Amino acid sequence: MIRIPDRRRTAVASLTAVAILVLAVAPAAADWPQFHNSEARTGVSLTETDLTPSNVSRMKILWSKSAGHSTEGVNSSPVIADGIVYIGSDDGHLWAYSANTGALRWSKWAGGPVRSTPAVYNGNVFVGSNDGYLYKFSAANGAKRWAKRLGGDVTGSPLVIGGVVYIGSRGGNFYALSAADGSVIWKYNTWSVWDGAAYSNGTVYVGSDQSKLFAFNATNGNLKWEFDSWGRVRSTPAVAGGKVYFGSDGGRLYALDAASGVKRWVGAAVAPGDGYVRSAPAVADGRVYVTTGETTVPMNGHVVAYAVDAATDGRLVGYLWKHKLADYSTSSPAFANDVLYLGSFDHRLYALDPSNGDELWTSGWCSSGCLTRGISGSPAINNGKVYIGVRDGRVYAFGLP
Repeated sequence: MIRIPDRRRTAVASLTAVAILVLAVAPAAADWPQFHNSEARTGVSLTETDLTPSNVSRMKILWSKSAGHSTEGVNSSPVIADGIVYIGSDDGHLWAYSANTGALRWSKWAGGPVRSTPAVYNGNVFVGSNDGYLYKFSAANGAKRWAKRLGGDVTGSPLVIGGVVYIGSRGGNFYALSAADGSVIWKYNTWSVWDGAAYSNGTVYVGSDQSKLFAFNATNGNLKWEFDSWGRVRSTPAVAGGKVYFGSDGGRLYALDAASGVKRWVGAAVAPGDGYVRSAPAVADGRVYVTTGETTVPMNGHVVAYAVDAATDGRLVGYLWKHKLADYSTSSPAFANDVLYLGSFDHRLYALDPSNGDELWTSGWCSSGCLTRGISGSPAINNGKVYIGVRDGRVYAFGLP
């Protein structure tokens, strides 16, 4: 249901004193600098050429490195910029490794478990922490630039556009902050925000535990529209082709008109009352992909693909395929060079054929040399390698031998 803005937004800084240029800064050609790669959060790499559907079956672990000691390991997702992999860990640190070798560049304390996925912008790294702060570190050496208290766990992935950081917290607010000094430009009471926001054409989209998706004017925080979903929204939205896609804890995948918030279609990725969609959708080549967590016993999950038709305003062509996983998944699929990558709590990283869901490769199950715990984060693809954090407390790089 669409609702008219009700002006609950609270302005906390003079907009006339702050010049906000909402312009996307182009990353280096093969970087994956923010969650799901881009500000639109579609999870697509347009530069990957080394890994293909015909050779991905030969992938193996190229390196793995510890990200500290903690009970729950790594629940953050990796990002890559200028040859460095950045990722958070439940040990309370932000870690930086050489993308090629895994050599540790630096690690810095961030106050509490770091389940937020970092964002790299203009030589700095922004990341949230369960201590209730958003941090800014130097990308080169990890020097702390500032820390801004937001209240509540900050588990979402910062969205950085044109010198503005957009981030929500479980404390109940969604913020636009100055990337330069962390000052608040505007904020809005959304209720608890678990995940990140997406951006397109001057609009920021974010979901919350109020079972809503919100659309804000990125510059001044004016509420453009809000949509009532069936179930809490703990899925980072993705924007493509004039549509915004997101999942809900009601097990639905929604497609809305990005400008108006009008519902275009909804797909039941999970049987009613039987699970959730917490992954960010990947959107590529006329298809939308999500993973699911299902509360049946034993718990399991699926990768679900839907086909859409750009010629008919993105209308749903229909359910395309479903690939069963051995456990539930919150991992957001990533699409690169006609291969779909994702993780699962079943201890495996997958590479699937995006056209039919066939398994091209999996990291497999074994007593040694494979992943010994589940994956809650999402993969990043960069220069022939797939990077992933695992709840065993390690960061892995997979690629061709």
